[in-house]
Amino acid sequence: MAPQYLSLVKLLCLLGAIFILPRAGALLCYEATASLFRAVTLHNWKWQLLRSMVCQLREGCEETLLFIETGTKRGVVGFKGCTSALSYPPQMSYLVSPPGVSVASYSRVCRSYLCNNLTNLNPIVKLKANTVTSKEFSSNNCPTCVGMHTEDCLPNFISVESCPQDATVCYSSTLKFQAGLLNSTILLMGCTHYHQRLLVDFRTVGSIRVTEVRNVLERAQIVSAESSRPGPACGLLLGLLLAFRD
Repeated sequence: MAPQYLSLVKLLCLLGAIFILPRAGALLCYEATASLFRAVTLHNWKWQLLRSMVCQLREGCEETLLFIETGTKRGVVGFKGCTSALSYPPQMSYLVSPPGVSVASYSRVCRSYLCNNLTNLNPIVKLKANTVTSKEFSSNNCPTCVGMHTEDCLPNFISVESCPQDATVCYSSTLKFQAGLLNSTILLMGCTHYHQRLLVDFRTVGSIRVTEVRNVLERAQIVSAESSRPGPACGLLLGLLLAFRD
């Protein structure tokens, strides 16, 4: 019985070695997502790194982060995981520049052990520090919100805020972000200087796939600009009704 037992052990060891052999030399990367839209500030947000994953051969580690601002509201969307993309150094830029609604991005692909280890918003802080924006405001006002329709953008969380001088167009869209375990759909409302979709030129940011659908807000813009001073609730209510038509 002993020789048969030893043969069985050897067979199991051989099968185990065959199973892990293709993974030899593969990278270990952090696996994480981020999707937060309430009480986000530049200095208190922390990306928790609780999981890791073994990549396929020749894959690298990616971390991509989006920081969304509209008025006084902020949100963070992020992805960490394996990618087949070529390595590139940290890249920081505005996909949508201020004033008004802005979307800043940070992305990196690296190929060393657990190298996708960003845990804070320091790259965004540096980007904002090098960006000059006007502090002047216009008489226009728009409904302002960023977050999930059923949580962060419920009517009691939406505010009517003054628009910057150079961003007086009321904007509303539904954005969907997908990458690995990340699957987040949000409502984004606020002031902008664009008359079209803000992220029309960005189908992907790193590995994050972006889908943008404009909500109907043209009439809400007029009501908000003309009626928000004497009665902001009226303009806000109409804005919400129109925003959820599509």
